[in-house]
Amino acid sequence: MNATKAIHRMRAVIRRQPKALATEDAYVHWLGRYIAALRTMPSNLPSERKLERFLTDLALKRHVAAATQNQAFNAIVFFYKDILGKPLQNVDALRAQRPASLRHAPTIEETRALLQAVRDVYGYPTRLVACLLYGCGLRVSEPLNLRVKDLNLSACHLVIRGAKGGHDRVVALPACLIPGVKAQLAVAHGVWKQDREEQIPVALPPGLARKYPEYQLAWPWAWVFPSHTLCRHPRTGQTVRYRMHEVNVQRAIKTARRRLGIMVLPHELRHAYATHCLERGTNPRAIQEAMGHKSLETTMGYLHAESLSVHSPLELTTGAPPGGLAHPRRAPTLKCKFHP
Repeated sequence: MNATKAIHRMRAVIRRQPKALATEDAYVHWLGRYIAALRTMPSNLPSERKLERFLTDLALKRHVAAATQNQAFNAIVFFYKDILGKPLQNVDALRAQRPASLRHAPTIEETRALLQAVRDVYGYPTRLVACLLYGCGLRVSEPLNLRVKDLNLSACHLVIRGAKGGHDRVVALPACLIPGVKAQLAVAHGVWKQDREEQIPVALPPGLARKYPEYQLAWPWAWVFPSHTLCRHPRTGQTVRYRMHEVNVQRAIKTARRRLGIMVLPHELRHAYATHCLERGTNPRAIQEAMGHKSLETTMGYLHAESLSVHSPLELTTGAPPGGLAHPRRAPTLKCKFHP
């Protein structure tokens, strides 16, 4: 099977399952690199050994991260199992080790300063999105994927659909962000109204447009954060309205953090949400549900109560009172001062 045919078959199988477009692009990318690497290997080498060489090369020569190597491994295993029908057995390659590093979360002061410093860029409400990342504990793409039907402003909550792992979850929406969200809905309604007049549909999940074609022009399915420009759907080729791109949020936060001289990434606002809620005594299981964690251990990884409860011997030897922290210090409440 040549490379073009293999990639075409992989795309077809992925779209039948279906998987996310980002997964399709990543798997196709790694399949192309793997096929190119096969040209330098003996043809009589078993498939398991070929994959081992490929993964070992990524770890030793390319110095890729553990998550990157795992993605390549999953893509090639998927190719052999679901496309060729020949599952691999006992792949023993040098795997990149993912370090057990602590998650960095900005302090209350850093978070407050950053949210105040973020500005809207390119005509997009990037400051509102940054506030949603911290205020709801969202991943960068999750607020951008919101549809009008996912908002319930009267009950102060929103629904995150098809998040990591394909699971939906309900998240509380801070009351201080509702005016900003309402203002953005007015903007989105103007875009939707114009698109409806010009019969320009919104991008819908796979298969939904075929089953319910009227949804393409329905207000409940309109994006809360629509893109300024139209684009061609990579799978159907249809001209559609897509949502705002993540790069706008990333650039806005990068500019703000450089201006302040602090190191805060967009995803670390989600870490800050979990850390600050835990430090204020919020039930960890409630935070687990809000953030969509599969395991409670993942949520508890933001809190280091055991290490903070150790009394330093310096306090005992210098005569300082040994009243170490039995529980993490409660963080001050961050008052929301968002203004759209």
